[in-house]
Amino acid sequence: MKKKVYTRPVSVTLPEEMFDQIKAITDKENIGISDYIRDAIQMSFKSNIKENGYETK
Repeated sequence: MKKKVYTRPVSVTLPEEMFDQIKAITDKENIGISDYIRDAIQMSFKSNIKENGYETK
């Protein structure tokens, strides 16, 4: 049985242009939109920790 990795669904509303840009990138890289958004959030976390000292648990 496959282990459930992600357990908290989140819904966001994006401007049409932003969605189209993400869709184009994910189609070209053959990755899921959710994967792309998770990676973008993770990069933001790393940036905030580095620049502002914010820690996440």
